[in-house]
Amino acid sequence: MSIKKRTVVIIIILSVITLAALFASAWFYASYRLSRLDSYKESIMKTVAEKFNRDITYETGKASLSLSDGLFLQFTNLTITEKDRSSSFLNVKNASFRVKVFPLLINRVVFREVIFDEPRISLKRDKAGVLNIDDLLTKEENENAPKFRKIIIEKGLVTFWDQSVSEQGLLTSLENFQCRIDSTFWTKISHFNIKTSVVENKNKAELALNGFYSPAPSEKPFYESKVRASIHLKGTDIKHYDSYWRKYTPLEQMAGYVDADMTFSGKFSDFKSKGAVKVKNAMLHYPGVFRDTLQPRMIQLDYALKRDTGSIKLDVSRVAVDKFEAKGSFEMDDLDKKDPLLKASAVTKTFDLKEVRYYIPWGIIHKGVGDFIDKHVKDGDFRLIEGKLNGRISQLAHMNNKESIDVLSIVGEVNKGVFEAHPTAPLFHDISGILELKKRQFALKKIKARFGLSPLTMEGSISDFASHHPNIYTAEMKIQPVRDEVVWLLGKEKFREFGFKGPSNLVLAGKGTDVDYHIDAQWDLTGAAYAYPGVMEKPGARKNQLNAEVIINEDAVNLSSFNYDLPPANITGSVLVRFAGGMPSSFNINSRVFDARDAAAILPVLRKFNPAGTCALALAGQGDLEDPGSIQLKGYVSTANVSLKPSANFKPLKGLTGNAVFKGNTMETSLLKAQMGESNIRGQFKIDDFRNPKVIFQFNTNLLKTKDLGLQSTEGEVNLRDVKGQMAIDDKLIHIDNLSFKLKQSGFNLAGDITDLALPKVTLTMNSPYVGSDDLSRLITLTYPKKEGSAPSAMELNATLKVDAGKFGDIDFKKLNAGLKYTQGTINIETLEAGAFEGKFKAKGKVTVLPGGQNRYDANISINKMSLEKLQSYFGIGDRTISGRLSLTGEVSASGRNADDLKKTAAGTFKVRAERGVLKKFSSLSKIFSLINFYQMIKLKLPDMTTEGMTYNAITSNMLLKNGVISSEDFFIDSDSIQISGSGKIDYLKKELDFIVGIHPLQTLDFIASKIPIAGWIITDEKGKLITVHFKVDGTWDNPNVRPIPARSIGKGTLDIFRRIFQWPGKLITDTGEVIFGH
Repeated sequence: MSIKKRTVVIIIILSVITLAALFASAWFYASYRLSRLDSYKESIMKTVAEKFNRDITYETGKASLSLSDGLFLQFTNLTITEKDRSSSFLNVKNASFRVKVFPLLINRVVFREVIFDEPRISLKRDKAGVLNIDDLLTKEENENAPKFRKIIIEKGLVTFWDQSVSEQGLLTSLENFQCRIDSTFWTKISHFNIKTSVVENKNKAELALNGFYSPAPSEKPFYESKVRASIHLKGTDIKHYDSYWRKYTPLEQMAGYVDADMTFSGKFSDFKSKGAVKVKNAMLHYPGVFRDTLQPRMIQLDYALKRDTGSIKLDVSRVAVDKFEAKGSFEMDDLDKKDPLLKASAVTKTFDLKEVRYYIPWGIIHKGVGDFIDKHVKDGDFRLIEGKLNGRISQLAHMNNKESIDVLSIVGEVNKGVFEAHPTAPLFHDISGILELKKRQFALKKIKARFGLSPLTMEGSISDFASHHPNIYTAEMKIQPVRDEVVWLLGKEKFREFGFKGPSNLVLAGKGTDVDYHIDAQWDLTGAAYAYPGVMEKPGARKNQLNAEVIINEDAVNLSSFNYDLPPANITGSVLVRFAGGMPSSFNINSRVFDARDAAAILPVLRKFNPAGTCALALAGQGDLEDPGSIQLKGYVSTANVSLKPSANFKPLKGLTGNAVFKGNTMETSLLKAQMGESNIRGQFKIDDFRNPKVIFQFNTNLLKTKDLGLQSTEGEVNLRDVKGQMAIDDKLIHIDNLSFKLKQSGFNLAGDITDLALPKVTLTMNSPYVGSDDLSRLITLTYPKKEGSAPSAMELNATLKVDAGKFGDIDFKKLNAGLKYTQGTINIETLEAGAFEGKFKAKGKVTVLPGGQNRYDANISINKMSLEKLQSYFGIGDRTISGRLSLTGEVSASGRNADDLKKTAAGTFKVRAERGVLKKFSSLSKIFSLINFYQMIKLKLPDMTTEGMTYNAITSNMLLKNGVISSEDFFIDSDSIQISGSGKIDYLKKELDFIVGIHPLQTLDFIASKIPIAGWIITDEKGKLITVHFKVDGTWDNPNVRPIPARSIGKGTLDIFRRIFQWPGKLITDTGEVIFGH
């Protein structure tokens, strides 16, 4: 037994020794062969080329074998080409491989460690989408295929040129690629840690991957491998990869820089991912969804993503775009089909519409709703309570189709909202409530707001989206209007002075389409007080109701019926307001018999007349309100015993009774009778055509006391008799067809026009058979009591006067014709002609009316052959008598407030001529003739100024008037027996004379002339013929001083004047010698 055991032990020992010897021999043999690795270079490259279908080269190769490290291989400048051998696929500066020894004994290669130093890998994908390493990734499973336990890459560079995404291709590089992969020998799972810089054109991002990798089975593609990893990405440029996402989305442009920290678990067709992503300086251009290019400064996203073969689901716990924050989910099913199903939900925090308006996806909102929101919703704080999207891509692309009506639903909340119904309408603001979009209905719930300043509540909806029926709008609003909104409703331009205060309740209920919308309006105005100045005043607490039914369509706003009830009147009717123009309407105005004072309480236009009495009205009308002339009326207005005060100056009008009948476009009253003060007046009004409205008024009265019209005269009471008239009032024109009346002995017939009543322009013609100045004076002095501080009249008057006969004071005149104009304080007398004193009088000039009555008068006057006897009788010259015919021309001016002022300031020049008359009882002439002695009386036959007087052929003079003094240097009386000249002045204010008179007989003196006592005062010619005698006349004109004066005492200038008048010879002889001219 012991021998057998020993034998077994020996055999075992020998076997071990033999095996050890064989192993040692093999080891040394292998070491020897590996030390000569270069001698097998060609064999190695050929074997690898056959294995990988690519050429391999290297510069040097080393190998060693040890029990501790196993087989160690090292190559320099290792290169592997592409399959087509046209370029390099892999270049490695230094590559080392550690191979486990014992697996080699069973024909397996296990790389314990592979180290690549500065490798350069070139990955490519052709236009067909095939990678240049596709064959390496899809090799069939081979148990003898090499296994890798650890791979280390240092300072690597990976370039990926993808030609499948564009014509030019897309190049992406990984620089400074650091990679470590560790695989356990009992599983196929590898742990990896990768850090690199991603070069995206001019951008460089940082990428770090850490996780586990399990390769896909050999029969499946590479992307079916499983990965569990954490990913850190910083600064990657989204725009660099736009060629990829453009193939799967309709986005036209997307940009931004992404930072991401995320995890990934699974394979690319079935995975889970979670993380946080930040995008800076983002840009998104998606015309089908967003109207403008979005450019948020910052986007933050916290998400959880899950994908399987048929769906993808994204849960977003937070997304923040600038100041907008939301959360939600997105799910896409049926990814393997042509028309995937999309599901999404979202909620938001409160956001300001103005700040996020650009981010609203208008393209996926129904067009009608989107346009409505965009046009009318201007601002507000909104919050999405619930938003859901459920539909296929084809439905989203055609949101207006019927099949898409259930795709989107929204429930939102608004506060401080602003809604613009129309650019000219007040804003709806401070809106709060719920907005809801479900199926075909967009609803407004629990809305509170203000329309301008008017508070309101509202419920409403828009329904029937995406159906073959038009959208239906439904709304119910309760509003308490205030003044600004009421004025807007009535029209700002026409009702800017309209006043409105106090509570009122307006209820509007509407339903219909945008082309046929019906509104029922009920407005309780009882508590409101409103007024339009001067026209209407409705006090508060007075019962008042307005009801209307309104239809709005594409062409017009149709008030199909309205009922305005404000006792005592009730107005009903209908109005159609066409957008193209025109407001055809029909209406009825009815009342019970009412006291005029009740109407005056709401109609200020009546109140100022202080009316009383009873009235009633019943009117029906139809026509276009934009063309008042087209309105046809039918009905009546009646008054009974009405009293009113037409004007503050007029006496009250009492007992006014009659009817006004309307028919078509005409109106005519019955004969109206009334009493004004003590005057009984009868009259009638009519309007022949409202299209050319002209009120024609006929009136008459036997006696009209002007005091009843408020007119006063300084000359006492003025009563007009037999007053008859007809006038027409047309817009800004009052036309007086005729107005006739009598005042004492005078009769007046007037006609004319008054235009522009604000600045009256009066054109007046007066034709009268007889007018007395006293009557005319009483008439023109009629005035209303002057009010303190009242402005002067801006009236313009153009008058033509024709009077057959009359009396001016006690001057009888006939055939007076005058034309005058008055404007801006000036009366221009253009013509004035009249017959008086058996002659004719003409004048023209002007009167400047100045403050305080200091008026200025300027005139050119002409008198033709007036009877001096008549003038003498009129002016009351006393005992003096003068006959003949007077003619006069001249200019005169004066100023003042009365006759005394005019006498003092009168100035002018006149040319006077009297013909064929007698001068009698002139004291100055009598005294002159009395100084001539007995011989003169015999020889010269001088006139007797007391009894017979002195006949004359002509009296002429050029006169100057100034400061109350009439002066003349050429006064001349020509008679058959004697000529008288004068030079001097008459002060008619002081009634004083101061002039020199020359007497020139027309007979020859005999020798007695030399004996005349006044010799030396007589001027004779060379033949001794008497030339003239001179007298000085001064003093008062009733008792002047008259004395003869010698020729030498007369000034040379006066003598020259006398010589021209009397036609003296060049040389004069006197008994005193030749002294006149100094010879």
